[in-house]
Amino acid sequence: MKQIVFDINSHEEIWSLIDKKFDHIFIHKFMPNEAIAWWKTDVKMKNGEFYENLNVRNMEFDILTDLNGLEKILVFNSYHLRIYQFDKVVPDKLSLEYLPPNKLEQILLRNGLKHTYFCDFEFLTISSSDEKFIEAIENNTVFKERIEERRKM
Repeated sequence: MKQIVFDINSHEEIWSLIDKKFDHIFIHKFMPNEAIAWWKTDVKMKNGEFYENLNVRNMEFDILTDLNGLEKILVFNSYHLRIYQFDKVVPDKLSLEYLPPNKLEQILLRNGLKHTYFCDFEFLTISSSDEKFIEAIENNTVFKERIEERRKM
């Protein structure tokens, strides 16, 4: 997969880079609250049991959503996002923690992976098996200079 790294300024910029042709989004280890602090929330479990008024911290979970859900999640302005974009539904048994690191990319591609968007603070890393997708971003007037600057480092 071809990869580029550059500075990103907003969730709107990330949204502008998302390939709108693929509606299957997997967000790995999403943290709705990055601060090491307790916060109140309600949690509904898979069996329907509902826990109200819990104090939680370090809550982390995977999300399967579509483009509409991703757009809402990006508004969180989370400092860390691991977004995987697929061309088909992500299988229930696909768990990144249990895949062998040396075969991770190959397995994800076989399961329909098209692009990844990894956001760490102000840096965005985009990977894709579609070189034309990466080239279009590299030639985008909004991002071209930032990409070139990052390559010099």
